[in-house]
Amino acid sequence: MKSSDTKNPSIRKPAYNNGYLLAAIVVLLLSLALGRKQINQLPAFIHAWAQADRYALAIGFTDNGHDLFHPQTMIYNKQFPHTWMVDEGSTVTAVDFPLHEYVIGWLMSLFGTTAPWVFRGFTLLISLVGVWFLFLLARRLTDSVLKALLAVMITLTSPLYAYYFANYLPSAPALALSMAGLWAYIRHYQTDKTGYWHLAIGLVALATLVRTSQAILLVALCAFEALRVFRHETKLWSKLPSVVAAVAAIAGYMMWNSHLRAEYGSLFLNYLLPPRSWEDVDCVLDEIHWHWRFDYFTRLQHWIVAVICLAAVVMLFINRRKKTNKQLSLGWLAGIWWLGVVCFFVAMFRQYQNHDYYFLDSFFLPVIFTFILALKALPAIKGHLPIALSAIALILLGGTMFNAAKHKVAHRCWEGDRAYICSQHFMGADQWLDECGVSRDAKLLAFLAYPQNGPFIQMQRKGYSVMEYDDNIVNAVREFPFDYIVMENEVYEQFLVEHPDDEFSYMMECIADNGTLSLFIYHTDENP
Repeated sequence: MKSSDTKNPSIRKPAYNNGYLLAAIVVLLLSLALGRKQINQLPAFIHAWAQADRYALAIGFTDNGHDLFHPQTMIYNKQFPHTWMVDEGSTVTAVDFPLHEYVIGWLMSLFGTTAPWVFRGFTLLISLVGVWFLFLLARRLTDSVLKALLAVMITLTSPLYAYYFANYLPSAPALALSMAGLWAYIRHYQTDKTGYWHLAIGLVALATLVRTSQAILLVALCAFEALRVFRHETKLWSKLPSVVAAVAAIAGYMMWNSHLRAEYGSLFLNYLLPPRSWEDVDCVLDEIHWHWRFDYFTRLQHWIVAVICLAAVVMLFINRRKKTNKQLSLGWLAGIWWLGVVCFFVAMFRQYQNHDYYFLDSFFLPVIFTFILALKALPAIKGHLPIALSAIALILLGGTMFNAAKHKVAHRCWEGDRAYICSQHFMGADQWLDECGVSRDAKLLAFLAYPQNGPFIQMQRKGYSVMEYDDNIVNAVREFPFDYIVMENEVYEQFLVEHPDDEFSYMMECIADNGTLSLFIYHTDENP
């Protein structure tokens, strides 16, 4: 048990003397500086498709009376299992436990708006809370505010994390829950208080429900604790209730999700994507290396992590005979965690090629935790001059990392992005359709619009999506019971050029045009 856990609280130094106020200011300023420009941005740019689907889930809860167990978007034809070619008759979809979107749905109802700032603002808030717990974790393990701040700065200024911590995807909120859960576990590890164990398992189980990949941490904690039980460092029976409850909750929702998938279909992937051949391995690793290596962490961050970890290995080797703590080292937890991450990486290998946020779901937190353990192994920073020099170095490094992250995030947002252009074209589409007399209950076909839920979010109506021209999909969609077709004018003109003899276009009659969008009715053979 650490001395900090046995001290009389009445004689502890005020929080601001320990640097907590400074840390809170750093976390808040870095987060707001990196996230403020995204706060009102509709789903666009990298992974706009997945972003729009998540945004639509939150809006769906405002439409279905906040029914948590029947999540819905705005699309009737789902990607899985029929590749958009079947009208499922409902917008309900199978999805990982949508707790994040559910809370945001309530906030949207409370504020009376579904504007992007509600979703992004709440994600940013949750991410802030998660990073604060990461600071508390690092401060507790390293016994140094400066070391903890370095870990926090690298986390916040990772270009990947900076892009997603105020985004629509659930990766950052799930990560925040895991950060808080990991902090709670370290409290349990240091104090052996069972309440912290139950809190840790509960938080990580919630993270697993939100994002299945967080089960890696859940399994790692249970496996590490089992080793400690085997070594008689802790007791088994007091820990079982929370583990059993967590497993029951996760298994129960998985069964319910399977029912939703069978009944309604899904917009979300639910199967493994391991490599199919050694050629797959070479191709994907090459793509990851060239496209994402400095998006995960910047070049400077790679060097900082590498140098600190190397120095930690040297210090551990030097001090290998001085260890007095007989507890099983947290290095074992890190090792078990890394083993699980590697297994997940292999299982979802092909997703890593184009889905950078899978790194957040798997490798990111183990990297940060390992880095914190490396900082823990380094000598304490003592004396006014070393502390002052370390603080100056931290400010210089932090400024450099912040600048790099800001430019990386800006580079991801370009005006020529198809989803961004589409969101601009559909601006005010809900009011325009109202003026055209299109009922809010009308079923619309968003033809060749991207991403699938994006146009419907702005039209505030439901319907069918055809994002890319495919003969099989178009022929299937012809039979769907849509009332109107909506197309971007630029896309419609290009469609006529690329498919001049397409029968589908012959059956379309334009009835309204606002300069960027056109509204069509579709004449069937029976209604020429």
